[in-house]
Amino acid sequence: MANSERETTADWFRRFANAEGAESPRYRDWALGIADDPEILALIDKLPRPKRQPVLVLTCARVAGVPLRPFETARIDLLALWPSIQKLTLSRSTQTNDPRRCTPLLVALQRIRGPIALIEVGASAGLTMFPDRYSYRWQAPGRAIASDPADGPSTVTLGADIAGWSASPPRRPVIEYREGIDLNPLDVRNPDDREWLEALVWPEQHERLDIVRAASGIVAESPPLITAGDAVAEVRAAVARARKSAPGATIVIWSPAVLVYLDPAERHKFEKYCRRAHVRWISLDGRRVISRIGEAADKSGMDGDFLLSLDGDPIASVDPLGRQVTVYDPSGLSPADLDLIEFERIHWGPTRSKESLVRSAWNIPLVRYYQRLYAIMESDAARRYDPIVVRSFVDLTETTTRR
Repeated sequence: MANSERETTADWFRRFANAEGAESPRYRDWALGIADDPEILALIDKLPRPKRQPVLVLTCARVAGVPLRPFETARIDLLALWPSIQKLTLSRSTQTNDPRRCTPLLVALQRIRGPIALIEVGASAGLTMFPDRYSYRWQAPGRAIASDPADGPSTVTLGADIAGWSASPPRRPVIEYREGIDLNPLDVRNPDDREWLEALVWPEQHERLDIVRAASGIVAESPPLITAGDAVAEVRAAVARARKSAPGATIVIWSPAVLVYLDPAERHKFEKYCRRAHVRWISLDGRRVISRIGEAADKSGMDGDFLLSLDGDPIASVDPLGRQVTVYDPSGLSPADLDLIEFERIHWGPTRSKESLVRSAWNIPLVRYYQRLYAIMESDAARRYDPIVVRSFVDLTETTTRR
């Protein structure tokens, strides 16, 4: 093995340890240990390049039976169990399929009317194809937003911090057809597939594991069709099946954090098809995965390394696992300005507790709060967003001034 290749793999594991691995002390410890271990690096470099992905190697090590001990004591097990680890890496893929990504999906679906035929690319077991079946508990500045299915709270509750959200709780989509596409589909009714899905949750993420297990139970009740194949090759046929099965539905293609795994030429083909196929396309991607989306976000001043887009236009900055969403409203109001309006809508007018509420939610004095609010209410963007609340605020202000 060439030293340069070993160094490339070692650097990959170090970058993983210092970025994603920060959420798992055990995986961080293992990744850093592997990065400095020539013997294990030599074994990893015998794998095909896509199979050297750190999280795949570490997950396969767990499934193969390596105990969750410090690397210095787990190393002997890594070497002894390497034949099993190698076999697993060649047959499995990283398929995170985190149900919490349904939060950004639901945010984007608010801008699409009518019943929906949902097609997910990189669907894994389909856990992110059921946004209508989960409960949501979102926290916005100074207010909470709750939404449950019509038949009551779900066994899956997805929490998130959200900014730039409007007055109403999220509207629930009516999904008439669901189909997923994945190179290696998983079936939650299959014990081995379910074990792999749960193993992909990192060791310390107990709450996330509970969510995956509960979501698997929901999916198992009515599993969606998941077609085995490549995204670009299969998406046309999937759209045709959706049109036939749900002729009155709006077809929505959903690609959550999967396009980065396509080579640039295939990614371009997929993007081009979604733009021309008379469908709606929702994607969650790293900022530079699709250059046009990243450039549009730069021009509009959107922050964040991951973006939620609709039909190729960025609409929110997001955490890749759906734990945080900052929505950019078409009215032109900034997320913070919109949150201020919605805070005032709930805590309307002067009240005895207003100062403490403002300090708790915004950490500013009451006088500064009203200065900001006056400036926002005078803007054309606020009038576009909600002319009624602007008029009411102006009337209240004038009445208070006269008194």
